[in-house]
Amino acid sequence: MLKIVFKNLEPSQLAREIVKDRIEPIVEKFPSLAEHKVTLTLEMENSPKQAGPDLFTVSSMVTGKNFKDLRIKKSSQNLYLATADLADGLNELLSRESDRLFKKKRKPQIIEGELYE
Repeated sequence: MLKIVFKNLEPSQLAREIVKDRIEPIVEKFPSLAEHKVTLTLEMENSPKQAGPDLFTVSSMVTGKNFKDLRIKKSSQNLYLATADLADGLNELLSRESDRLFKKKRKPQIIEGELYE
């Protein structure tokens, strides 16, 4: 389940669609995520004390049975760039975690008295 939360940022259907277009293919790539909750938080930081560009942050939290509390956070001066960075990082994080879980579930093989993993 994919949930999008806006923090210090007006909810926008365009932003929702952009985030879904970038993140849904990653969620579909990992079938075990179907049982998990993926929460994406879109945030804008605008300093009232200092003039300058806004900073957009996109963070992701994956909770569930296999992937427990995986978090990643990316920031940029552009919401779309932050989303793209997060998508790349989330894909890498899920790949590493999937490999770790696969190796953990795999049983060692014994071939002619030798142990192979």
